[in-house]
Amino acid sequence: MPNHKTIATPLNIVAVSGGLNSPSKTESLIQAILDELSEAISIKVHFIKLSEIGPLLGGAIYRNQLPQRVQDDLAAVEAADALIVGTPVYRASFTGLFKHFFDFVEQTALVDVPVLLAASGGSDRHALVLEHQLRPLFSFFQAQTLPIGVYATDRDFTPEYTVKSEQLSDRVTLAVARALPILEWAPAKGQRAAATRAKTEQANQNLGINKQIEQADVLPSAAVPDLDAAESRLHPKPQKNLNHVA
Repeated sequence: MPNHKTIATPLNIVAVSGGLNSPSKTESLIQAILDELSEAISIKVHFIKLSEIGPLLGGAIYRNQLPQRVQDDLAAVEAADALIVGTPVYRASFTGLFKHFFDFVEQTALVDVPVLLAASGGSDRHALVLEHQLRPLFSFFQAQTLPIGVYATDRDFTPEYTVKSEQLSDRVTLAVARALPILEWAPAKGQRAAATRAKTEQANQNLGINKQIEQADVLPSAAVPDLDAAESRLHPKPQKNLNHVA
């Protein structure tokens, strides 16, 4: 992909891998996506690996029971301009610790945030995990899941878990190419950290995975400008002549 780094401020990308082993095919897949994206635009990356923080999640029920490192990772997710998330397929779904991690994400913080989905599995039979498991999870957050995800199988990797398949590389390129117009439009560009700070602080105090939370039908976004203002740019309304007298 040609190098067209048109964003002056680096895009704040947070990657999350649900792989529990290291090295990991999922981590390698996400890194391939990050590498491709970095060839096109300027990005700043925070890579969260469940292979590293999984044991720290433990049996926590409330977010304030988590170690500071995990709380910092959750804050990074909530402040991201865009997410790249991936998981190995276990029993036709994402890993349990991957889901447990996102159970602690403040539920209004990801509204309209672009999310590129990825997964790895033993065979092609699990490819629909992107649509049946990952996309509904981020639809709950009212995030903007990007149109093309990336699924990889064992045969796409070397024994050392590096990407070897030309077909997989082509899928990564296509997914990133389709994501770029959305990512380059993203209006936040590093400003979401301030916009979501209050949400993060409140979640650190009282968010629990078994706590009933009421929410509006449409959640407030911390990333997208006022829709009326956007519509008025597309369909300008004529100015009224205040001096006109009927």
